[in-house]
Amino acid sequence: MWCVVHVRDGREEHAEDFVAGLLPENLNARCFHLIRSRRKKYEGQWQTVYEDLFPGYVFIDTDQPEKVYKELKKTPKPKLLFSDDEYVSTLEKHESDFMERLADRRGRIGISKVRIGTDGKIHYLSGPLSGMGNMVRRVNLHKRIAEIETEMMGRKRLLYLGIEIEADDRRNVC
Repeated sequence: MWCVVHVRDGREEHAEDFVAGLLPENLNARCFHLIRSRRKKYEGQWQTVYEDLFPGYVFIDTDQPEKVYKELKKTPKPKLLFSDDEYVSTLEKHESDFMERLADRRGRIGISKVRIGTDGKIHYLSGPLSGMGNMVRRVNLHKRIAEIETEMMGRKRLLYLGIEIEADDRRNVC
């Protein structure tokens, strides 16, 4: 089960270190933030860039979410807290299952390889989107991203994930 901690944007790594030091080892908790890989074109060259998927959120994978919650509630508010609102919550099982399909154990979401069929249909060959093509709402081949709509943390969210187009001598895609 995944817990979610709302922290200040840009402070995700600091919060991960703080939480990892705070939680007892017997909780068997893994703390991380989600980072997506995608391709961007700079000065005519495609380069891989890494971006936070959910800026301001740190995730904790644990089998004891109640104990994690109690430990986090003991912390002084300025150390971890983003606002005076509730800042620790638990993802629904279907949400954490979905994210586990996308991300590796460190919270990294790789680039999916795609091929464009002769009929114009996109085939997901490998990566996080393989087997999830039915969830893709839209694909922007020019920007090399696939848009997925999902329910996450109590509301609908659009996730933009990176794609890489497999070279095909029959087609010339920008």
